[in-house]
Amino acid sequence: MEVININKIDTNREFLCENEKYKTIFFKFDEGKGLPNHTHNGYASIQVIDGIVDMKFENGETFELKCGDFLPFDARIEHNVIARVTSKVLVTIIK
Repeated sequence: MEVININKIDTNREFLCENEKYKTIFFKFDEGKGLPNHTHNGYASIQVIDGIVDMKFENGETFELKCGDFLPFDARIEHNVIARVTSKVLVTIIK
């Protein structure tokens, strides 16, 4: 086990933990940047650490996520994430 201080991460993407059950990734997005439409083979969650992001799903659902917001979701539904301002998020993907 290892304690990771996310405030000290100086990259735009950092894999924090990965094992046979899940992986957790830290992302820093500049304004207007993010992740394009994609899917995963299961469920996932996103937690906003700093900033504001828009998360849009192929089924028409859209969420504005702000600092402190946590959204668990079915990642088999195509989705994307776009930062409204410079933002930091944690994404956990269940395998």
